[in-house]
Amino acid sequence: MVRLFGFLIALILFASVVAAQSRHKKLYSESVSRYDVAVPKEDNQVADNKPSDLDVIRVETDLVTIPVKVATKNGRAVPDIRREEFRVFENGEQQEIAYFNSDDAPFSVALLLDMSYSTVFKLQDIQNAAKQFINELKPNDRVMIVAFAEKARVLCELTDNRTALRYAIEAAKIESGTSLYDTMDDVLNHRLANASGRKAIVLLTDGVDTTSKKADFKGVLADLTESNVIVYPIRYSTFDDVQKSRRNDAEVRYDDDDRPYVVETAPAKGERTEDYARADEFMNETADRTGGAVQRVSSRTNLAAAFSRIADELRKTYSLGYYPTGNRLPGSRNYIRVRVYRPDLVIRARETYLKPALRSTN
Repeated sequence: MVRLFGFLIALILFASVVAAQSRHKKLYSESVSRYDVAVPKEDNQVADNKPSDLDVIRVETDLVTIPVKVATKNGRAVPDIRREEFRVFENGEQQEIAYFNSDDAPFSVALLLDMSYSTVFKLQDIQNAAKQFINELKPNDRVMIVAFAEKARVLCELTDNRTALRYAIEAAKIESGTSLYDTMDDVLNHRLANASGRKAIVLLTDGVDTTSKKADFKGVLADLTESNVIVYPIRYSTFDDVQKSRRNDAEVRYDDDDRPYVVETAPAKGERTEDYARADEFMNETADRTGGAVQRVSSRTNLAAAFSRIADELRKTYSLGYYPTGNRLPGSRNYIRVRVYRPDLVIRARETYLKPALRSTN
């Protein structure tokens, strides 16, 4: 009897704990903004977006667009989320969704291929993987091919002509230098600037810049923060190969007893440990700030798989847009969170944007 009583008490306590947990379980999933301290309040009511409000054209401020990826915790994309299940918060304040598009809208994709001597892949491996990538995109997606080393070469402007794109990829060749920042700046602010609709940059590189003259790390990140371009870096490491090359190329001298010794020289730009740490930071930041994801590769097999994963993500990307409410100071940083009213999902979205500073009219 005592045992039965104890069992009943334990069962009641367990039921009360489960009930308490269910009451506190979120009915929604939310993107993570590393910078935002204004946490949106919990609200189980789905935002009411009236269709009549969505056709109003507003001219007092710019539309902020957000690429959003939604997946289950095991990484499977969730393609059937409705507009009314989304909410957008800026600096903790809910915004009215004025624009919504699922994965039907075409993309304009700039494919940037690092053609410097430091690449760990053979040219043919890069070309084959790039061709596979464009074949996996939707037929109405447009692609631009840019090969870069010390100089960037636009091998093909935006087009949906797959034959022209394949010929452009075959025209890529290995050269010296790596002007990564200059190339990103040119593609972001000029080549893709006038493209309409959804935009993405797919970047194959080790991330180490050695020869840029016009743009730098901070400038490119700042421009990306203001853009609506998703960046997908495909990163490989050339650090071990570079260090091996330094040892093989080191000068050998002989002492007075005719014994050989290696002349130690300081590593040059692009050979230092800190250069690779900065490259890693750059790749991570470009992806995090734009809602993309870094793919790390080391062989031609997972190079092709990385391109395939990116093509799949582009096919399953939502686009949201809103006109910011309230006053936003020119040059101010604003923080974004995206909420979906379904539990236990992983939301990846653009985290922040800068309101453009006022330009001088002089």
